[in-house]
Amino acid sequence: MVITQNQADLGSVAVNCFFAISGFLIVRSFQNTSSIPSYLKKRILRIYPGFLVAFALSMLVIAPLSTIDNSHPQGNVTAYFQEFRGKAFLLNLFTLQTQRAPWSFQDNPLPNMINESLWTIQYEFICYLIVPVLALLGLLKGKWQPLVLFGISYLFFALQEVAHWFQWENYQGRIMSHPLYLPKFITYFMAGACFFLYRNHIKRSFGLIIVSIVALIVSCIWLPYFNLVAPFAGSYVLFYLAYHPTLPFPRFARKGDFSYGLYLYAWPVQQLVLAIAGEHLNIYLLFILSGFISFIAAFVSWHVVEKPFLKLKKEGSGQPLPTTNNLEMSYIKNN
Repeated sequence: MVITQNQADLGSVAVNCFFAISGFLIVRSFQNTSSIPSYLKKRILRIYPGFLVAFALSMLVIAPLSTIDNSHPQGNVTAYFQEFRGKAFLLNLFTLQTQRAPWSFQDNPLPNMINESLWTIQYEFICYLIVPVLALLGLLKGKWQPLVLFGISYLFFALQEVAHWFQWENYQGRIMSHPLYLPKFITYFMAGACFFLYRNHIKRSFGLIIVSIVALIVSCIWLPYFNLVAPFAGSYVLFYLAYHPTLPFPRFARKGDFSYGLYLYAWPVQQLVLAIAGEHLNIYLLFILSGFISFIAAFVSWHVVEKPFLKLKKEGSGQPLPTTNNLEMSYIKNN
């Protein structure tokens, strides 16, 4: 927030980078899959099992237990389940949305928020569904169609940022989360998709990385358009680093893909750590302790939930596309 002069926080930047990476790898996965049903099966098996378990644990186990404290040694479990919205729970469970938990973590800085990080996952799955639709329309082939799609999504996003259009102030939908964020997330997803589709034409250039970094700095300090510059310059910096020949990013996934599990459990773990020992921790100890516990949860999630379900995909794909490096190979193996 300080660096960008209140234009963006680190969490939003991280999520935007995630969507750009996702666009690159998901379009690559789609092109390496034999059919649309097989692609959808892979995406469902990758997203739903981990989400269902994490959401159910958060709402049915962690949230009730979090009502127990010094002032309520027996907890407010009864009160929690009296206010628990079962129909909303089932709806959110299968539509990949988050839900507030009454009476939970009352002494924490963010009470009633049991696992707010889950809110982005539905948008991610929407992007998954967009890919085969675009393919059926023939919009992922050719020299210009993907760029036009990126330009259209970027235009909607820019109009939101500059003119404050498409805000959906009175949106009351339950099936889908707020449409406000769709233009931004689709823009970053399409940025990543374009980096994949035009990978043979985009040069990994020292000059371009300098231009990209300078553009980001200027948008932070002098021209307040960081969010409009980042889909271009930020995406280039991201993929420049991802394919740096000396950075060991591919090694992270050698023993399993723990990134999804880390995302699923980091929020409730931090809430638990704060509730149990918050008064004895500073921000650095909170980060270290929460990170360690979250990694354990992610390890268990991968080996007990995610990996077994991924074995069910039995995908009979055609000839795999040539890969650029081990980063893509690790993703294909684990997704």
